[in-house]
Amino acid sequence: MRPAAANGVDKRERILTAAEDLFYRNGLVGTTMDMLCAELGVTKPYVYYYFKDKQEIVETLAWRASLACLTTMKFPADDRRAAEEKLAEGLQRWVAACVAHFRASALAFRVTASLRPEFRAELRRLANDFYADLAALMEAGRREGRLDFEDAAVTAKAMGGVVGFMYTWYRPDGRLPPEELVARLTGTLYRMIGLRPTAPKCAPKRTPTTRKQT
Repeated sequence: MRPAAANGVDKRERILTAAEDLFYRNGLVGTTMDMLCAELGVTKPYVYYYFKDKQEIVETLAWRASLACLTTMKFPADDRRAAEEKLAEGLQRWVAACVAHFRASALAFRVTASLRPEFRAELRRLANDFYADLAALMEAGRREGRLDFEDAAVTAKAMGGVVGFMYTWYRPDGRLPPEELVARLTGTLYRMIGLRPTAPKCAPKRTPTTRKQT
C-alpha cells in the first residue's frame, strides 16, 4: 500500500473508532456530526471526504462487525477434521469476535430499523448463512456420536440468543476481562450441545469473506 493510501486508511479508521464510541455512548440519534468532529478535533469536510454521511459510517461499522462475527463457522473445503473439532474452534472464535466487536455489534442491533432495507437484507443473508453452517456442523457432530442435543435449528438459535443479546448486559469495563468472558461464554455454548473438545489440531488457513461491491 502506498504511503498516501495508508494514511487515508488510518484517517478512516480514526473516524470509525471515534464514531463507534460515540454511537455506543449516546446512541445513533444522540450522536451528531458536530459531536464527531469535536471528538476528532476536525472540521466537517474532513469527515465528509471519507464518508458521505452518518448513515454510511453506521453501516460500515455494522457490516464490519457482522462480517467478523457471522463468518466464524466457515471452514475450507479441505479441512477434514471432525465436526466437533471445527465446532469447538468456530464457537470460540465466534464469541471472541462478538466480544472484540461488541460496541459495533450493539449498534447494529439497536439501529436495525433505521438501516436501508437492502442493507438489512445483506445482514440477514449473513445471519442465515451463519446459522445454516452452525446447524450443519452440529448435525454432523451428532451423526458422529459426539454431540447431544434435540433440534439443531432451535438449539442454534438458542445459542445465538446467548451471544447475540450480550449487548443488553455486557460492559467492557465490567468485572470479567474479555478473555475470561470469552472462555466462560464458549464453555456455556459447549455445554448446550454436549461438546467436550479434545486438543485442537491445526486448521487450514481461512480466507476472509469480503462484501460484494455494488
